[in-house]
Amino acid sequence: MADRTPLVDLTRAIVPNLVSSKTWGDASFVNLPLAYPSGAFVTIRMTHVPEGVRVSDAGFAYREIESFGASRSFSRIAQTVVEEHDLCLGKRAIYVDVPEHEVERAILDVSAASYTIATKIVARISSDSELTISDELHMRLDRLFPQTTYEAKIVGSSSTEWDVTAVSQFDRETAIFQIVTNYPVSVFRTSTAFHDIAALGHPPRLISVIKSKKEMGRNYSILAQAGRVIEIDQTDEAFEKAVA
Repeated sequence: MADRTPLVDLTRAIVPNLVSSKTWGDASFVNLPLAYPSGAFVTIRMTHVPEGVRVSDAGFAYREIESFGASRSFSRIAQTVVEEHDLCLGKRAIYVDVPEHEVERAILDVSAASYTIATKIVARISSDSELTISDELHMRLDRLFPQTTYEAKIVGSSSTEWDVTAVSQFDRETAIFQIVTNYPVSVFRTSTAFHDIAALGHPPRLISVIKSKKEMGRNYSILAQAGRVIEIDQTDEAFEKAVA
């Protein structure tokens, strides 16, 4: 007990790493401990305006969803979110003008709204991509492995219960098929789940089902470390080999 670091010292050491700031010209930028789906930190921009200070997300939420090819959804989703937070919506940014004594609250509101907009839109397009693969996977597994249960739950070595796309039984063995879309949340969730399940005494075969290895880029290697990876449009023989 005596060798423990006082909490006040731990706090002082941690806080500077959670929040950082930089100033360019007449604008200041603050990075907050919130991460967009890509892993980039939520950032707000502060500038002086006649009414006091403008706190803006500087278009970072827009750029985030643009990188996922979903920029057309920005205006509709953003309008709903900014109304909930009593903020303003520009063409590509969300902002609010406040007196100096309200800047701290404005930073919290704008960062929360920016994060919500990006995660909502990316989650939606990820779900749409997953549904497209799901229909094809169901038909394939029904044909190759009739003893398949969909939308199942598997308990890993850590006692965590994981939701998985499908569990197939064959020759007294078990295989788990997990649809993975090319979004960090989907990739890292599957990787974590598979590593946990692989630590069981007699783990099942673990197969990530993706649309395209080329589109996955570096995310492919993350999945390959946790189990086998197969493209949805590969041959029946490839699926059978994946569970061998």
